[in-house]
Amino acid sequence: MGTTARISRNVALTGLIAAAAFTAAGLFYGDPRFVGLFEFRNSTVPDGQAADQRPGSAAEAVGTDAPPPGFEEAERPLGTAEVPPSPSDSFKFLATNDDGTPVGYSPCRPLHYVVNAGLAPAGAENLVEDAIGTIARATGIRFINDGATTEAPSEDRDPYQPETYGERWAPLLISWTTPEAAPKLKGQVIGTGGSTHYSFDGGPKTFVTGSLDLDAPQLAGELERPQGSQYATAVILHELSHVMGLEHVDDPLQLMYPEIGTPDGLAAGDLNGLYQLGRTACRKDL
Repeated sequence: MGTTARISRNVALTGLIAAAAFTAAGLFYGDPRFVGLFEFRNSTVPDGQAADQRPGSAAEAVGTDAPPPGFEEAERPLGTAEVPPSPSDSFKFLATNDDGTPVGYSPCRPLHYVVNAGLAPAGAENLVEDAIGTIARATGIRFINDGATTEAPSEDRDPYQPETYGERWAPLLISWTTPEAAPKLKGQVIGTGGSTHYSFDGGPKTFVTGSLDLDAPQLAGELERPQGSQYATAVILHELSHVMGLEHVDDPLQLMYPEIGTPDGLAAGDLNGLYQLGRTACRKDL
């Protein structure tokens, strides 16, 4: 990004992370999330007790509450991230493991996604696909478009929906929606995004699915303004970066600053954080 001052369009972007762990009764969900511009509310989610740490034990531990492990998991990462053009430590992770490593998606399996575009505004064609291409290059994660969906956004979305998506983790859900359907899009919030992570008995966590909600009416207005397409793309990139595991930062030159100013795209800190998120461990046991 350039060094010019960023002019805020006075809308907020929030990132949420929904943490999932096993309990004796099945899956326990918590959702520490960003509220407004800067406030962060923590929620402790206890690790559950899986039967053991062998591949296959996840499904055995919770019956039908999780898919069989290892779906589409390869022996090595499927893609290679582009090396950031310059170093920067101006990034934060939404979640880290006990050893300090960031929580991300397995780079050894594709990240499937579906789009509920029923309310997508005019001019929004290809915005999601273009933003996903940018995130794929930055992380090396391979994305697969599973097509359209009518699934509605939900704060309690089930990460495993075999009746709808088969015996695998549910795909990332991207929704063009409204504050009425997605209450977190209230006031000036224009988008939210986050992922659900899974761990065995206190072990390392990995994201398995996520959600991204876009305020269709607000973005429709933005698309009618100068640089509207670039601005909407910046919003989607910001929320996708939350989905991948980046937190807000205090540096206004980064796209992960909580307000979008000039829509310059991913900056050095954003790119370095995403690069690290694309280098997490493979997880055949999930």
